[in-house]
Amino acid sequence: MNDILGDQIQKKLRKLYLRDMAEYLEESLKNAQKKQSGHLAFLADLVDRQLEARQRRSFERRLKIADLPRNMTFENFDFNFQPGLNVEYLKDLMELSFVANRQPLLVFGKTGSGKTHIASSLGILACRAGFKVKFHSLQRLLATLYTSLADGTTDDMITALSRIDLLIIDNIGNIRTKQEYPSLLLDLVSTCRENTAFIITSNISLEDWGNVMGDSVITNASIDRLLHQAHVINIRHGRSYRTEGPHAPRMPANISSSNKP
Repeated sequence: MNDILGDQIQKKLRKLYLRDMAEYLEESLKNAQKKQSGHLAFLADLVDRQLEARQRRSFERRLKIADLPRNMTFENFDFNFQPGLNVEYLKDLMELSFVANRQPLLVFGKTGSGKTHIASSLGILACRAGFKVKFHSLQRLLATLYTSLADGTTDDMITALSRIDLLIIDNIGNIRTKQEYPSLLLDLVSTCRENTAFIITSNISLEDWGNVMGDSVITNASIDRLLHQAHVINIRHGRSYRTEGPHAPRMPANISSSNKP
């Protein structure tokens, strides 16, 4: 490549905010010469590099905003660990039609059974597909909404959440509740359900949500709205990754059963 002309083209590409094309220009020319590519193939290669880089950066931005747990992807998820998990059903959900259709997904399972891993992995897939995603624990989300009551910004916060494509609410079952929490949850679900898909994980049954939240009547109203067109994954009787998984603590080999009291 003519050095002077190449530098001029790179500067112009950067002015057009095509930084990746500018950085890849020389390599693309060498590849085109090596493969004896035509002009259109050379241009297509440059454009593909720019598009791929933009898509990668967009994905990384969405992932950062989503605030998902780290290292929880389907790449490191053991589909064969839970004998009670309907793997085919889960893989259907991985197509994300429930997100596009703004439908809830309820994931039930005992502590350590992989609920959060499934929710986070679906969230990452949604980010990769271009959806806006946000992950909250129920405790943190309701505490934030409760704090907003003091300055009257609750409606604004809920409206902002309703603009998210997929809202993941983790860990219904372990919560320090307040009197206002059931109503805040109902307001959130009622406002978001037409525009936002939910993934909600819980280590307790729906029947126990009211007791945990402190108001069965209002909580049941939230449940009614969530159950409309809902998908359900139930691994409540599954194994625990924390106690039975590959990284669970192991009893030392030199301690035999005969030494147990």
